Amino acid sequence: MSLIVKKFLSVLCAVLLFSFSGYAAGTGSVNMDDTAQVICNIIGYIWGIGGPLMTVVIIGASLLAIFGRMPWPALFALGMFCGVFFGAKTIIMNVIPNMSDNVKVMLEKCGTQNP
Repeated sequence: MSLIVKKFLSVLCAVLLFSFSGYAAGTGSVNMDDTAQVICNIIGYIWGIGGPLMTVVIIGASLLAIFGRMPWPALFALGMFCGVFFGAKTIIMNVIPNMSDNVKVMLEKCGTQNP
């Protein structure tokens, strides 16, 4: 790599590091911006429709595994995926217990319908 490209990448990394440091510190308001609100609405929609849908998928995959059309490890992987996807908020709250109060409030608001 040329010296100019290395300097450009190092300056870019420094700018990115310092531009997002306010998010990690937990300072600022609890109000989410538009992008975060859209992502939270998508998560809420998927959690609403995902439970019944994944129940049907697990039952179908179990029947396929019983009749020998699906390997059992794939069924266990599907079950683990469902558990991690639908329990992600609980897993995060237990793994990182000392997060800031603003992040806790945002995690509680995310996935619920806001007026």
